[in-house]
Amino acid sequence: MMSIKSTMACLAAMMLACAASANAQGLPKPVPRVAPPSTLVILAHPDDEIIMAPVLNRLARSDGEVTVVFATSGDAGPGVSGLEPGDELARLREDEARCSAFALRLPEPQFWQLGDGTLADTPRAADSPAKRLAGKISAIIAEMQPQVIMTWGPDGGYGHGDHRMVSNAVTQVVQTLDEDRPDLLYSAIPNGRLPPMAEFENWATTHPSMITDRIEYDPPDLEAARNAIACYESQFSPEARAGLADLLHQTIWRGRVFFRMAFVPDQ
Repeated sequence: MMSIKSTMACLAAMMLACAASANAQGLPKPVPRVAPPSTLVILAHPDDEIIMAPVLNRLARSDGEVTVVFATSGDAGPGVSGLEPGDELARLREDEARCSAFALRLPEPQFWQLGDGTLADTPRAADSPAKRLAGKISAIIAEMQPQVIMTWGPDGGYGHGDHRMVSNAVTQVVQTLDEDRPDLLYSAIPNGRLPPMAEFENWATTHPSMITDRIEYDPPDLEAARNAIACYESQFSPEARAGLADLLHQTIWRGRVFFRMAFVPDQ
């Protein structure tokens, strides 16, 4: 890897406080990037970006290039919409994702429309959604040449099969690339930071010693996250839309969004 790759994906001095645990693990001292990186965010469903929303706004606000891709359009998950699974729900969730992207200063997302809830189906089959997903991931990485990729960790957040398959497919593709491969960052929640609510009891957490990146955000980024969440009327009640960003800010984030680097650079 280039020397800049050994920085544990530090984005810029103003944006990133790298993990204090890095030196304790014998990893190289982080050196900040000169400018915000080009970042590719690959997720399963519209609204998955919420878990990292303040950082996406921070990158965009700092003139970083951010591309968000959704493998599915969420056509099977009615949320609170009252709609039947299908095309109408998919169109609504895509519109909500566009609204969220606008709130976060991002370009319009890409929608691969692979079918909500199908990504883990018969993954070895020649034309399975998983095979198509991996092909699309390879193609967009080759086209964009991003410096950083962000996605779900292998836990899928709370174990969702589509989330896990997206993480698996991204990892599968990136691990085949040569030394100039992008830094792959998994979304992570530190142990002990889950909100004390039933809705979060199945979410996975990560030991702090394994967290490699702590990306800071500012009040404007939190406000942008509030506005992004407000877009998802089909998925969250009015009360949840009004309070979710602040709940995440007070419990999980506390001014920094957390990631774990998938592949540690060679020493």
